[in-house]
Amino acid sequence: MHTLRSGRTGVRRRIALAMAVSLALVGAGAMAMPATAADEPINVALAAGENAPTVEVSYVPGWNSSAALNNGASAPTNTLSAMWGTWGAPGSPTQDIATYTWERPVTVSSSKLFLWQNHLTPGGDSGVMIPAAWKIEYRSSTGEWTPVTGPSLSYPLPVLSTTAPVTSQPVVTANFTAVTTTGVRLVLDRVLFSGQRKATSVIEWEVWGVNAPIEEPEPEDPNAFLESEPVAVRTVTGTAPQLPEQVWVIGEDGPLTYVDVEWAPMAAAGYAAAGSFEVLGDPEGYDGQSVAATVYVAGTLSDVIESVEYAATITTPGVAPVLPRSVVGTYDDGTASSSVPVEWAAIDPSAYAEADAIFDVAGTVAGYASGATATVFVVEPLSQAEPIVSIEFSAAPQGSGWYTTAPTVTVTAEETASPIAAIEYSLDGETWTPYTEPFAVSAQGDVTVSARATSEDDAVGEASESIKVDTIAPTTGIDWIVVDGSSATVTLTPSDEEPGSGVTRTVWSDGPDSSPTGETNNMYATYEEPFSVQLTEAPRYVHVQAQDAAGNVEEHLTVELPTLVGETLDLQPVVSQRCVAGKVVLVVSVRNADDVAAEVQVTTAYGSKTFASVKAGGTSSASFTARTVGVATGQVTVAGSSADGLEYAGSVSYPAFSCG
Repeated sequence: MHTLRSGRTGVRRRIALAMAVSLALVGAGAMAMPATAADEPINVALAAGENAPTVEVSYVPGWNSSAALNNGASAPTNTLSAMWGTWGAPGSPTQDIATYTWERPVTVSSSKLFLWQNHLTPGGDSGVMIPAAWKIEYRSSTGEWTPVTGPSLSYPLPVLSTTAPVTSQPVVTANFTAVTTTGVRLVLDRVLFSGQRKATSVIEWEVWGVNAPIEEPEPEDPNAFLESEPVAVRTVTGTAPQLPEQVWVIGEDGPLTYVDVEWAPMAAAGYAAAGSFEVLGDPEGYDGQSVAATVYVAGTLSDVIESVEYAATITTPGVAPVLPRSVVGTYDDGTASSSVPVEWAAIDPSAYAEADAIFDVAGTVAGYASGATATVFVVEPLSQAEPIVSIEFSAAPQGSGWYTTAPTVTVTAEETASPIAAIEYSLDGETWTPYTEPFAVSAQGDVTVSARATSEDDAVGEASESIKVDTIAPTTGIDWIVVDGSSATVTLTPSDEEPGSGVTRTVWSDGPDSSPTGETNNMYATYEEPFSVQLTEAPRYVHVQAQDAAGNVEEHLTVELPTLVGETLDLQPVVSQRCVAGKVVLVVSVRNADDVAAEVQVTTAYGSKTFASVKAGGTSSASFTARTVGVATGQVTVAGSSADGLEYAGSVSYPAFSCG
């Protein structure tokens, strides 16, 4: 879930205070919990799995598929659509990257890679080669990509046989120390060969581990204490220790307060010999929370204090801080006691008059010249009248930063001082709709999702977040004109209407196969300018596909070019659009660039027109009224013939147009 919560000053302050007091009392530290996997490891990357990941890649051409990475098919193959590939990536990058993202955490410790290449293979052009290196990274708790580690971690690569090269390579495996995460990515370093960075291809990428157990967070108790006294007592061997009848606790806003405590029974064996042990206590008024005391047992007890621990407390503006009656002293025999008396210096009221003040108070400890120090944190008291609003998205955006599938939004509101009366949402900041259930974002482009909740006492809590949505693939117009009866000049007009993310790349291929992924067709190339296709006696096909910045990919478009028929008429059709009386009008002009007169027929979605005789070098035009304020992308077909048997057949595409 991608989540946004409104500003909750009290909650943020509470967390900050808990950290501040804990740091002051017991020091700071970070601890990583070891990942465990009681179940047998499985391929947690499988698309058919219970907690299947989403797949993102740095680039994929139209004839390959990123979905092939985790479809479970790892057998050798030469079907391009059965693998992820990167041939044709703009800018010749140094690395290719694939990313798995799970909704729920997984604990993983191994990865398997099935590579494909076509260097030295029959018919291979060395466009795809085994990478120079590869590695696995995982998303840390802070959201950063971190390399996996392990005492025996290595990233083997298949060795290509120069005498019997094959395309599908044997599996390679990397084993590493288990990590629990929601994201893993594969980084492939491209090999530099003959001065070029060679593309990579992967048939299957497996990640082995287990689905991590779901941990439900404990509900936050506003009445719980933030910190309690670090109780320590000393006793001699064989003597039952005397635990204090009261301990101090620090609540949400302070001040430090002493409460009665009931300690658990102690077995005599615990203090029968030198050492230490812990006793739990139940503080009065704090169900579900406990305090602890450390008991130190020694043969004899020293009276020499070696050090006194730092103390801390909190208060609110204008409220005199309460400092502990005693401090924790450590003796030179290694024992400690929290009952060391202390006398604190007087505090000037101006020191705690304003929020966010922090100051130290000196204390005197008998028998310890250095004395004690306590830090006082002055905080704004918790006051949260407005409902707490949260916005959750069903998924994170693509690596491009755009959502290519409309995300579902869930709005929640937590009551504070008064029950919730109404929840609303808006996608434009002006029109508010009652929220009753999760909804899909219908808008395109830069969208700000806003939510607000109103309590019964008319307090309003708000939250908002801006996202980018583009769920519509670009479209490409294809125009072609036969030249001298032997070739066709093809012009492409890709577009991605506002507020789309914009076309970033258009690729094309031609060949004898009507399938866009047919292996007898030429490799796809990036479209930069009109190109020529040589006609043959059999049909020739042109396949086109565009991609936008968000990552949307157009369905393959395919046009069939005419067969080689010898000399043809040289007709040059052009389509323009204009507005007449608020309606769209198509104007089709056909120039006869040949040296003989021709009969020309123009066909559109809004009618057709035949010119009985367009003289050599002449131009004829016809208008077609759409009778609507806007038209979608379309195509005009033109056919021509001359008295001496020459013919022409062609088409011209036009973009969407509006008079509104």
